Amino acid sequence: MKVAGAFVNEKKKTMITQTKIENIFLLVKSLSKSEKRYFKLYANLQTGDKVYITLFNLCDKLNSPEEVITTFQQKYAKKSLEMAMKYLYGTLTDSLVRVKERHDIQQKIFNHISKASILVEKNLFNNAFFELDKAKRLASLFEFNVLLFHIRQQELIYQGMQNFEGMTERKLINKQMKLSELLKQIRSTHQHHQLYDILKHRILYKDLVRSDNQKKHLNDLVLSEYHLMGNSSYKGFEAIKLHLLFQANYYLHAGNYKSAIRSYQEVITLFEENNYLILNPPIYYLNAINGILDSLHTMGLYEEMPFFIQKLIDIEQGEYAIEFLMKVKCLIYLYKSFCLQNTGKFEKALQWLEDNKATFIEKIELVEPILQLNVYLQMTTLYLYTEQIPLARKSMKKIVSFGKAFYMLPSYKTVRLVNLILQTELGNYDFVETEIQAIKRNIQHEKQAYQTEKLVFKYIQNSQLPVYGNTHQRIWKQLQKYIIAISQSKYERNILRDFNFVAWIESKFLKTPLKEIIYQNH
Repeated sequence: MKVAGAFVNEKKKTMITQTKIENIFLLVKSLSKSEKRYFKLYANLQTGDKVYITLFNLCDKLNSPEEVITTFQQKYAKKSLEMAMKYLYGTLTDSLVRVKERHDIQQKIFNHISKASILVEKNLFNNAFFELDKAKRLASLFEFNVLLFHIRQQELIYQGMQNFEGMTERKLINKQMKLSELLKQIRSTHQHHQLYDILKHRILYKDLVRSDNQKKHLNDLVLSEYHLMGNSSYKGFEAIKLHLLFQANYYLHAGNYKSAIRSYQEVITLFEENNYLILNPPIYYLNAINGILDSLHTMGLYEEMPFFIQKLIDIEQGEYAIEFLMKVKCLIYLYKSFCLQNTGKFEKALQWLEDNKATFIEKIELVEPILQLNVYLQMTTLYLYTEQIPLARKSMKKIVSFGKAFYMLPSYKTVRLVNLILQTELGNYDFVETEIQAIKRNIQHEKQAYQTEKLVFKYIQNSQLPVYGNTHQRIWKQLQKYIIAISQSKYERNILRDFNFVAWIESKFLKTPLKEIIYQNH
C-alpha cells in the first residue's frame, strides 16, 4: 500500500511540474522582443544563482515543454527544476510589471494611488493630494471612470481623516455630486458592455442569421441598445465606441453590409481622432478593421480590401504580445487569401499559403478556435478549388479532429457542406448519404429552409448519375432554381463567403474551369 501511495504521489508531483512548466513555456513564448530584452537586463541586476535564466533560454529556443524538461534534467541534473521554475516565474512577472509601468496608463495611475496611500501613512497629506491630482488628471483624460471614482472616493476619505479642514459644506456636496454622476456614467458604460458582450456571444455561438425569423432573435438587444443610447446623458468616448461596435456587428450579421461598413468606418474615425485612447493592444480598433474587411468579403468587394489589409499590416509592426500579433497575422493571411482565391487567382493564393506555412500556420494553435477553424476551412477550400484532393482531405481532418471545440461554432455548418463536397470527390458515398440525413434532421429541427443546403444535396444526389442530353438539361434547370433563390437572398451570402458552392456546381455541370466561373462572376 505504501508503494502504491508513493507511486500516486510521485505521479501527482510530475503532473504538477508538467503543468507549471507548460504555463511558464507559454508565458515565455508570448513575450515580445522588447520584453525579452528587458527581462535579461532585469535578471542581470538580481543576485544569487542564475539557473532560472538558463531555463528561460530553453523555453525560448525549444519547441515544447517536454523538450525543456528533458534538456534541463540532462544538462543540469544537480539543479532543482522546481526552484528554477519558481525563480523564473517570479522574476519574469516582476520584470513584466516594470515594463508595463513605462507604457501602461492604468499602471501609472495605480502607482500614483499607491504613493498617495504611503504618504498618508506618513501623515504627508498635501503630498498625497498632489499624487491623487496626477492620478485624477490621467484617469479623466483617458476616461477610466472606475479608477476616477476610486480616486475621488479616496480623496474624500483622506479629507475626512483631516476633518474636512478648510472645506465648505457646498464644496463637500459638489464632490459628492461628482461621485454620483460618475456612478451613473459607470453604470451606463457597464450596460453598453453588457449588451455588446451578449450580442457577440450570440453571434459566436448561435447559428448564422439566415432568415428574417432568425434576425428577430437579436431584436431584443437592438431595442435595449437604442433605449440605452437615447436615455443616457453620458456620451463619452467609451459609450460612443461601444454603441458603434454594437450597431456594426448587428448590421453585419443581419445582412445589412453597407450600414455595417458605415458604422465600422465611424469607429475607425473615432479612434483616429482620439489616437491616445487606443488600447495596448488595440483590441477594439482591430475589431473595427476586421469588421469592415468581413463586410467587404461578404459583399465580394475585393478591390476595396487592400486599403484595410494595410491597416492590419501597420498594427502588426507594433510591440504587442505574441498572441495578439498572431491574431493580426491570421487576419492578414485570411483576407489576402480571400481576395486572391475569390477572384480566380488560385496560383497566387497557393503561393501565399506556402509563404505563410513556416511563419504563421505552423503556430496556429496560438490563435482562438474560431480563427483556427477559418484558416483550416480556407485551406481546404483552396485545395478543393485547385483539385488537390489529398491535401484538402488532410486539412479537413484537422478540423474534424478538434471535435466539439469547432462543432459549436456557426461556421461549422459550412464545414459540413464542404466536407460533403470533399467526400463526394473521394467517393465515400455511404458517409455522404448518412451526413445528408443528419444535416436534414438539423434543418427540420431549426424549422428553416436553406437554399444552399438544398442545392448541395441536389447536386450530390445527381452527380454520380450517367446523365445525357435532355436528362442533363432537366437536372441543370432544377439546380438553377436554387441558384436563383440563393442569388436573391442576402442571408445566403453568409455561407457562400467561405466556399462558393454555386460556382463549384456550375463548374461541374457546365464542364467549365472553376477559375473562369469565379473570375467571370466577380
